[in-house]
Amino acid sequence: MPRIEAVGFDFDHTLGLDHGLEAQAFVALAAELGTTISFSEEPWRTTITHLLARFRGGEMSTEAAVAAFCAALGRDADPAYATRWREICLELVPAHVTPVDGARDLVAALRERGVPIAILTNGWSPLQEHKIARALGDFPEPILVSERLGVAKPDPAAFAQLVAALGVAAGAVAYVGDNPSTDVRGAQDAGLVDIWFDWEGVSYPAAAPPARYVVSRLVDVNALVPGREAETENSSSVTGWGR
Repeated sequence: MPRIEAVGFDFDHTLGLDHGLEAQAFVALAAELGTTISFSEEPWRTTITHLLARFRGGEMSTEAAVAAFCAALGRDADPAYATRWREICLELVPAHVTPVDGARDLVAALRERGVPIAILTNGWSPLQEHKIARALGDFPEPILVSERLGVAKPDPAAFAQLVAALGVAAGAVAYVGDNPSTDVRGAQDAGLVDIWFDWEGVSYPAAAPPARYVVSRLVDVNALVPGREAETENSSSVTGWGR
């Protein structure tokens, strides 16, 4: 077992949930522009999901994504609409963001033990910072957001900045995330200890290298960090796939 000296976390669907906040911001923007739509109905569900996937993947800027949305509404684009969409996203944070079960307890436990922690998340600022504050409360540790970094997971350069922020060798940093591609594979390629948080029934890609560790509860991460005698209850839920 590698000695883990610091822990990095993904945020969305690992430490916090935003319950479709950005999609709902598109719905709210449409309403402000005089068109009533529902994310639960087609073609809007597919349209918005596709736009957000391209936006989050770095293929589209905010302006381009909102302009494409306006085109789908049959409206001319206006730069002010992109600004307004971001404002709506921030306004929705208090009502939409919640912590994943056990997230606050795990963060508190690692802090109490003096384990360096940080968050590396794909997304834009200041939305991600506001979501983290809402889900976790005060979080003075490093928060690295892809928009500010200029690079996104799974690029090893994003993980390199996480390692630098934590101040320990890459091989001593564990990275916890729910996404097999961006989180697990990204951490593996960057030389980190990968921990797959498998709690939402996501299928692990058959062709992908197995995760080093798999946990179904955030509390189980604590059992993987040296310096703590793992309780039987916790350690029984931690599996290693033999890498």
